[in-house]
Amino acid sequence: MFCTPFLRQMSTWMGLVPATKKNFIRYLEAGYSCIIIPGGVQEIIYMNHNYEVAFLKRRRGFVQVAIETGSPLVPVFCFGQTNVYKWWKPQGKFYIHVARAIRFAPLIFWGAFGSPIPYRKPIDIIVGRPIEIRQNLNPSREEVAEVHARFVSAIEKLFVRYREVTGLNNIELKIV
Repeated sequence: MFCTPFLRQMSTWMGLVPATKKNFIRYLEAGYSCIIIPGGVQEIIYMNHNYEVAFLKRRRGFVQVAIETGSPLVPVFCFGQTNVYKWWKPQGKFYIHVARAIRFAPLIFWGAFGSPIPYRKPIDIIVGRPIEIRQNLNPSREEVAEVHARFVSAIEKLFVRYREVTGLNNIELKIV
């Protein structure tokens, strides 16, 4: 979003900031909570109409920052977000190369009456229990991997536990 001129200004006006390590640490040390969506462009590349996607396997930087600052990680899953718009995106390696190069995954989306207004569909945001983290200013790769595995497991458990309650029991979660 911060690489696209108009979206950058709108995001900044809404109080969003780039998810850099420097910004994370600054906001966490100031006592703020940080909300991140770790999937980014990669998650859009993998998204599919038949299942939910969470691009988490290679996203470990936020876990390292949590360990360095001693901040808890709170797993959150948003059910129904893929139902508020219809969408189409190109397939193939060329699309993936272009999306990575421009750091933005182009796709066509539409809502009610073909407009950018979303369809009236429920969105349920489920917040899990915080994963308490012991502060370590110099965490090892093994420590980061262990905390990351706990976080991914917590996301999976949230999904399995609440998908039926939210009416999406026929949807699977793929963590890539």
